[in-house]
Amino acid sequence: MIRSGHHHASSIAIREFIHPQYSRGNSMSPFERTAGRSTRILVPIDATEDSRWGVRYSLWRRRQGAEVEVILLNVGEPITQWQVLRFRTQREIAEFQSGRAQSFIEDAGHSLAQENIPYRGLFRQGDTVFSILDTAEELDCDEIAMPLARWGSNTLSKEVMSRAKKERRDIPVVIVNSEGVPVTS
Repeated sequence: MIRSGHHHASSIAIREFIHPQYSRGNSMSPFERTAGRSTRILVPIDATEDSRWGVRYSLWRRRQGAEVEVILLNVGEPITQWQVLRFRTQREIAEFQSGRAQSFIEDAGHSLAQENIPYRGLFRQGDTVFSILDTAEELDCDEIAMPLARWGSNTLSKEVMSRAKKERRDIPVVIVNSEGVPVTS
């Protein structure tokens, strides 16, 4: 269900990775919503350690008694430099980025799997800020967890919060510290 109808991400490539625990033998997807079932948290991840703080936030929410499910999103910016495109096709680049994304997702999802928190991973290729916001809306997420370390001038967390407010998107962006605990701005 799309909340506001804003679509800006040019998602050239979308790949989905569902943890094997949730893709084998279950008649119902862990992501089919039932009333009052759980809080769906979008956690943008990349190669940096601070992007894992959103995973810690999900674990913190579980310890606080909330039922949570997590979407791990990796966004690959489209490559447009002719020096790269001269030797690689967009498809080859997307496949490379998708392979890296799967590695990030598996790494970040390990602690979620240990706590039996349902999660799935997505790779999208497009503008990072719009991809985060659009994915949160498309998948009916209740929150987006972003690290405090990126909270400063011209950082991803700040850009996501600013764009969400500007476009009147009603998905809260929760800024978390290295322990996964929400902080106040």
